[in-house]
Amino acid sequence: MRKGLGIAMVLFFYAGVTRIVAQDMPKFEVSGGYSYVRGNQITSSGCCFGMSGGLGSVAFNLGRSVGIVGEFGGYHSGNVNNTGLDLNVFTYVFGPRVSYRGGGHLVPFGEVLIGGGHASGGLYSGTSTSASYGSQNGFALTTGGGLDVKLATYLALRLIQADYLLTRFKNGTNDHQNNLRLSAGIVLRFGRK
Repeated sequence: MRKGLGIAMVLFFYAGVTRIVAQDMPKFEVSGGYSYVRGNQITSSGCCFGMSGGLGSVAFNLGRSVGIVGEFGGYHSGNVNNTGLDLNVFTYVFGPRVSYRGGGHLVPFGEVLIGGGHASGGLYSGTSTSASYGSQNGFALTTGGGLDVKLATYLALRLIQADYLLTRFKNGTNDHQNNLRLSAGIVLRFGRK
């Protein structure tokens, strides 16, 4: 009798824990926030400058750990390396995200996303003293990760997201840019699995 009661209590406890943990995973996550990019050799006008902008993403969680993400970013610099010329960069990348959902309030994640980008502005319009390439599209890749802090059932804070952002725009030197991107914002969580 005691053995049966003990087994029943263990099963009841296990069912309750798995239900609580299962409720923790949303079907969809939509995020948005501020993003800073430390640009590296975007054009032949020089190396290393900052761009500010925004980053948004939509994620569909396939399971507790794996999801598919679409991420869109827009960044601007009004005076690249004190040239008086501006630069606009837009990126659109897609791919897998791996998250650790341990049942607590912290959800770390990592991702590798591939897609494209668009560069425009004074540096590419022909007003630059460097070679003029015009507005252009190119390859983009981002890899990195971040940390979300759950605030409520449907709301989380993206405390930090740090990524390596590779873009392949013509620049008069090597036609690729190795950038660092830092972001933070909010995450809206919809549905339950």
